[in-house]
Amino acid sequence: MLDTFRNWINMILALGILFTVIRIIVPNTKLKKYIYSLMGIVTIIVILSPIINLIKNGDLENSFKDIFLNMATAETLNSEYTNLSNYEDINKNNVKENFKLNVENDIKQKLTQNIDNEVRVEIDITDTYNIDRVIVNIVGDTSFDIASFINQEYDIDRQKVIIQKGG
Repeated sequence: MLDTFRNWINMILALGILFTVIRIIVPNTKLKKYIYSLMGIVTIIVILSPIINLIKNGDLENSFKDIFLNMATAETLNSEYTNLSNYEDINKNNVKENFKLNVENDIKQKLTQNIDNEVRVEIDITDTYNIDRVIVNIVGDTSFDIASFINQEYDIDRQKVIIQKGG
């Protein structure tokens, strides 16, 4: 069915090119209107040829079944596209959560290289992946300036860094 459609389109394109060449070649005589009429008749025959072939082969019923089956497939694809948009939302949330976890782990790893205390890090991010605040929970006391370190390493405003001491 698809090959038939492809051949039909190719035939129409070839016919269009041929007719363009004929219009350029044909001189302005009385025969010109008859040639154009003949070209119109040939165009109509070529356009109707798939329908003529279906009727001639007696395969009209199967062709209609194929058409309706393709329409049902298109509806299925449309509903799958709707489901796909739901998956895109889930995927965006997963990417955001992975970004958040990676930044938290990176901050924690760099802090533990500079201090010996146990550190827990939590960040809040916006939908555009900007960091709203960083909460650092540190066990014990340290003289290390965590807010300045995070400001220098990640270019996060010191006002957004919250240090909590304790367990």
